[in-house]
Amino acid sequence: MINNNYVPEWYISPFQHVKYTLARNQMHMDLLFENMNDVDEFMSNGCDAQVNFYNDDSMEIVQIQGCERPLIEAHGLLLHEAVHIWQRIKQQMNERDPSTEFEAYSIQAIAQDLFAMFEESQCND
Repeated sequence: MINNNYVPEWYISPFQHVKYTLARNQMHMDLLFENMNDVDEFMSNGCDAQVNFYNDDSMEIVQIQGCERPLIEAHGLLLHEAVHIWQRIKQQMNERDPSTEFEAYSIQAIAQDLFAMFEESQCND
C-alpha cells in the first residue's frame, strides 16, 4: 500500500544536470506540475515502471506502480530507470566514453535516491 503522506521531492543528479523524482500514482503526477494541462497520465506506457523526461530533459519523473511485488523486483525496476536517467545525463554532459567507475558511481547514487524515495512512499504496515 502506498503511504498517503508521501509527497514527491526533487532530487538533483550528481553534477547537477537534472532533477528527478518518483511518482507512485496519478495524484503524485498532478502534484509535480504547476499547469494541469501539462500533466501526463500516470504509467502511460503500460509498463511496470517508466521514466518520462520534461523541460528539455532537465526534469525526470520515474513512475512505478503497485506495492505487491517483492522489494528486490521493485529495486530492479528502479535500477533500470536509474540507468535511463544516467543515459540522459551522459548526453547532456557530452560524455561519450565515461570511465567505468564514473558511470557505476553515478548510477549507484541515482538508484539509491530512487530506493529511498520508494521506501518513503511505502506504507509501514
